[in-house]
Amino acid sequence: MRNTKNWFSIKEHGSKNGISFLLTCYKFGGRWLFIIILFPVMFFYFVLRRDARHASIQYLEKMHRVDNTFPKPKLHHSFYHFWSFGLSLLDKFSVWMGNIRREDVTIHGDNYISDMINQGQGGVIFTSHLGNFEICHALSEGHNGMKLTVLHHSRHTAKFNEVLSRYSGDSQVELMQVGDLNIGTAIRLSEKITQGEFIAVASDRTPINNPKAVKIIDFLGQPAAFPTGPFSMALTLQCPILALHCIKLKGRYHIYFEPLFEGEITNRKQRSLALDTLMKKHVYRLEYFCKLAPWQWFNFYPFWAQDTTQMDNQ
Repeated sequence: MRNTKNWFSIKEHGSKNGISFLLTCYKFGGRWLFIIILFPVMFFYFVLRRDARHASIQYLEKMHRVDNTFPKPKLHHSFYHFWSFGLSLLDKFSVWMGNIRREDVTIHGDNYISDMINQGQGGVIFTSHLGNFEICHALSEGHNGMKLTVLHHSRHTAKFNEVLSRYSGDSQVELMQVGDLNIGTAIRLSEKITQGEFIAVASDRTPINNPKAVKIIDFLGQPAAFPTGPFSMALTLQCPILALHCIKLKGRYHIYFEPLFEGEITNRKQRSLALDTLMKKHVYRLEYFCKLAPWQWFNFYPFWAQDTTQMDNQ
């Protein structure tokens, strides 16, 4: 599978000044001023980013095929998809500035986290580009003693997080930039787990330094490449593994925690089987939540095998 337009090769658009301007609009003008300013920004982004627009249409087409109640996508559906992403940025700003609190969020499976915190047990949390993970900033404030380290790739998030960090105050969330999940990173993360902390890592982005380290799994009716690195790392850390999905339903955010793995691995055969089972289980649940909130999948790059081939031929 040849993919010349991987997510990490797509140039980051926007600037710190632009993000700061949007934050200033929100801070002094509120939600409505932000939305007024946001519309032309998202419109021009939609017009100029042909690759992201194409990826959006491909995703919406797959959603239509697996759910016939979902509309057959046209261009305005794709723009609505972009617009939903823009509104999620507004919520990111809101939560980092303290305007979305623990009481504004409904948490399902909160007992898993509470029990682990009470026992001093750390763990790995798999996230994705479905929904709005930043809402979990409110979650960390609601759990005294919960320390969360979020792994991210600096090329696409450095500017955004640098600006947001000015508003984060004494957050218990640490943002760790990683280019790849190497041995040094694994040792540092193992120390955090031992100290009872939590590691959050996205499960749906191919690795920058090793794009072939993937496993092909059916997702929304088509084979898609999911990175093996995060799952292998989690199993190596020998700790509980959870999935986290944060989606907005009827104007309110819902956070869902689900246990994925709790056992220990003693040999290579068990490890291979556990990796396969873990990945398939997570992808199956990710598909379920995508169907629950179909407009909130914000992975605007070629994700499925046939999509990358089509992009290469254009």
